Amino acid sequence: MISPVEIAHWLAWSTLALVGLIVLSLLVLRWRAWRNEPQKAAFQARWRPVLMRCLMGEDLPAPWPALAPRECRPFLQLWLRCQLSVKGPGKNRLAQLGIAMDLQTMARTQIRSNHYAERMTGMLALGFLQDTSATPLLLQRLADGRNHTVIFASRALLEIDGDAHALAVTQALVAEPTLDLSLVSVLLKPWRQQLGTALISISPQTAPAGVTAVADLATRHTLNWLRLARALRLPLPHKVLAPLLEQSQDIDTLITAIRLSQGEHGTDAVSAHARHKDWRVRAQVANALGFIGSARELPLLASMTCDAQWWVRHRAAQALLRIPHQSVAQVMAIVTGTQDRYAIEMVKAEIARTGRA
Repeated sequence: MISPVEIAHWLAWSTLALVGLIVLSLLVLRWRAWRNEPQKAAFQARWRPVLMRCLMGEDLPAPWPALAPRECRPFLQLWLRCQLSVKGPGKNRLAQLGIAMDLQTMARTQIRSNHYAERMTGMLALGFLQDTSATPLLLQRLADGRNHTVIFASRALLEIDGDAHALAVTQALVAEPTLDLSLVSVLLKPWRQQLGTALISISPQTAPAGVTAVADLATRHTLNWLRLARALRLPLPHKVLAPLLEQSQDIDTLITAIRLSQGEHGTDAVSAHARHKDWRVRAQVANALGFIGSARELPLLASMTCDAQWWVRHRAAQALLRIPHQSVAQVMAIVTGTQDRYAIEMVKAEIARTGRA
């Protein structure tokens, strides 16, 4: 029978061996990186000037430069970085260079890879190459994919033909429940106009009363619709938002609709929820009025600094100081009129925090 001392002895040596293996692995990785540095430097020295000359419109020597097998993937990544950083004629010249170097074949191979990064890279490359023959494959990825796959397929399709694919892309984005909205706002920003037109044509769904399953589906669709509009910073007409600002809407939909409200009509619709039973809605009302409100909303915001919830008071105090053409003295006079000690202290604290005088 093995004694506790022997077990501890073996555990100690096993731990030491594992730590040694980890250290050795790190050293090997560092050595490999150091060994590949000259190759990376030579690659950059050879191909970066070619891409820069292509961007500037200079003639490249014929025949086109040939890629070594080990250079294919790094070149595609370098070419993509250049595409993502330029606009105008340079993008078209880079696309012509990519077609001449048969990057579309490499991109089609990567789009079928099991590796996530390679699939995203392949879709982006097909888009920048404006390879119309890849449209069916990209539409399939758009329909069958999830989250990032949908977003990258959308970018590729919009690069190929933004006007033709805007509606299909918008429908796929609205239907995706786990959409990375921050990535959407970055990758799809150049097509805000086309996507906005398509989004307005897809009105938020409504469901018959009493059908819970259908109502839940309609609510998710509406919420995704609103969140996509917010991610793309689309100015939605008030007549589109008005039905979504009704008291009967669920909390998440109502809050998102309030965030998107603009203009005088939007101010009136938002102010109507200043006494909503849910404090999250009241806090969002106060926050929104600070951006879209005017001197007309000062009394309402002053009354909201007396709210029972701290966050509502805090947002109302911030909003009061954001209303244009109002001095600190004017704001303090209005808040003092509430005769609420907590409201006055909240506004004074916000004045001190912002450094307003």
